[in-house]
Amino acid sequence: MRIVARSMLAVALVASLVGPVWAGGADTTTLECGLFRDYTAPEPATSTPGSITFGVSGTPEVIAADATLIPPADTALPSLQGGAPTALTVVRNGGVITSLSFAASCTITGTPVLVPDLFGPGQDGYVIADRLFTPAELLATNDGLAALIGTAADTGGTFSVTFDIDLSTGVPLGFTAQTTLVGLVIMLDGGDVQVGAATLPASVVDDEARAELETAAELGVETTVVVDGVGTIDQATGGPLVAITLTVTFTAPAPSTPAPSPVPSLLPNTALDAAGP
Repeated sequence: MRIVARSMLAVALVASLVGPVWAGGADTTTLECGLFRDYTAPEPATSTPGSITFGVSGTPEVIAADATLIPPADTALPSLQGGAPTALTVVRNGGVITSLSFAASCTITGTPVLVPDLFGPGQDGYVIADRLFTPAELLATNDGLAALIGTAADTGGTFSVTFDIDLSTGVPLGFTAQTTLVGLVIMLDGGDVQVGAATLPASVVDDEARAELETAAELGVETTVVVDGVGTIDQATGGPLVAITLTVTFTAPAPSTPAPSPVPSLLPNTALDAAGP
């Protein structure tokens, strides 16, 4: 059974990333996805190295003074730090960054974890694999964010997002995201739908999806719901819009087979002889 439900929703995704620091004399290349911070450009004229930090809990990495910053990374990096997620191809040698350039796409995958006071006292946030984070308060007001990240956090499941990057600016053009829910279905008051430990907001469940979920709830069978988001950038606000698609599958129990009725002619004769022996 396939169910498709679409709802255009504004979703604020704030990302950061972390990549391994490589040691040794050979060049190593990694793809760093999301937000970077604390960027300082190298200055080859004065042989002054730069630095950059990847990840919520990352530590600064050294950029060689003579590192190659492939355009437009040489001019765009200062304005992008701490802002929109991006993709960077990073070359390291002996643990020092020797080259930075934008990449066309990148993917972040992990289980969302609630971190208290991530953005300050009382400002909690969800972090995925130390590469993606979003304020917890947005989940209460943004159904798209709740359907993708909130549900994965509730179930301890995996959330994955792939960003498509404009190589002329380093800014994301759009993204695709997915999480999968598995469990028994419960139809809640107000239109929300519980799948296992997760709750889907009513606005992301269309009539067709609701009908199938109601059937699954009545049958009491384990159900799989794949939540897909396809995002674009709202040119008016600069924020992302995402179309949510739900794919619902379950297996109905096999009908029970009634017990066969006895055939009178095959029954033993248990009648007593009224005349006696």
